[in-house]
This record gives sequence, C-alpha cells and structure tokens, in this order.
Amino acid sequence: MKKILSLILAGILLTSVLTACGAEEADTTADTIAETEAETETETETETEPKETEPPKPKMVEVFTPIYTDNFDDASASKWKSNAQLADFAIADGYLTATSTGGDPSIAANGFEMNCEDIDAIRIRYINNTSNDQLQIFFTTDASNTAYSEPGSFKEYCWYIDSGVAVADAAASEDWNELVVYTEYNDLWTGVLKNMRMDLSNAEGSYIVDSIEFCSVELVEEPAA
Repeated sequence: MKKILSLILAGILLTSVLTACGAEEADTTADTIAETEAETETETETETEPKETEPPKPKMVEVFTPIYTDNFDDASASKWKSNAQLADFAIADGYLTATSTGGDPSIAANGFEMNCEDIDAIRIRYINNTSNDQLQIFFTTDASNTAYSEPGSFKEYCWYIDSGVAVADAAASEDWNELVVYTEYNDLWTGVLKNMRMDLSNAEGSYIVDSIEFCSVELVEEPAA
C-alpha cells in the first residue's frame, strides 16, 4: 500500500513540474512573439517616416567690378604704348591696333599706382591675327617684383586667326578673345602695381584690342529666376 501511495505522489509531482515548465515555455514564447511584433512595428514606422531632404545649394556667380579700364576711346588718355617689334601702332575709334614684326612683340603701360590686393583679375578682349596662341603679361611692383621677370608674369592662351580680321570687320567678328587672368595665382602680385608689359602673342601678324580692364571679383549668390 505504501508503495502505491509513493507512486501516486511521484506522478502528481511529475505532472506539476511538467505543467510549470509548459507554462514557462508558453510565457517565453509569448514574450518572444510580442518583442518581434514590437520590433516589426518600429521598423515599419521608421520606414514610413518621410526622409529629410537638404535644401538646394545656391549657385554662386562671379561679379567683376572694374577698377581701371582702357577702352581706347582716347589715344592721349591711354597708358598703353608700343614697346617692341610692333609696326603700325595706333589707338583710334575704340581700338588699339598693331602689327607684330617678330617673335617677341609687346605693348607696355607705366605708372599705374594701384594696390595689387584690390585687383583680382585682368580682362583682355582682343583679336589675335597671328599663328601663336600664347598671351603673357609681365608686371612690376614696389614690393616683391621690382623688375620684369619670368616668375613675375601670367600666361594665358587665346584663339588665333590665320586668315586675319580687318579693323572694319572687328565689331561684327566672332573671333574675339575674352580672357580673364586671375592674379591670385602669382605670389609676387603684392604691393603697389607700377608697370606692365603685355605680349599679345609670339608671332608675326596683327592685333585688334578692344579693352583691357583691371577688376575686383566677388562671388555672390545667383538671383532666383
């Protein structure tokens, strides 16, 4: 009889243990399901939230403000003169004209007396009727470059017209070079600008110069259309 009672009690205890384990497993499963559902809901909410977009960056444009301009309207007021290997030099009717007779022609201007730090760019508009495409500008200052030198110069490249453009046809021509030389690229551009020499190319041929301009340059936001 005692043996039977022992067996019954053991059975009851085993059943209790199994029931408890089952309940724990059920609770764990329920917790896992709840956590998974919560994570899914969070991910769904995150995905459906609208993404923030950066506002478009403003477009910046250069504004050139002339400090000194020679439009060649008055020969007596112009600083520019024939310097070397030029024939038929003239300033008339709004143009400087000249014919190169060698491989190193130049015009020059003296006595500028302008602060280099105020001049950010030099703009030249001219027609190059030669077979060479290099423009070179030499300068002197009262500070770091007191005499013409290769380091104290700027180089730029331009179109050249082998067939030539006559002065009478210049106004309507599409062969103008409109060059911008930025002064910040030469460390010797400091102090007070004194003199300048400009080699419009390095070949024989003619030139028609419409203007030479010294400018400050400012970056500003382009107005909305």
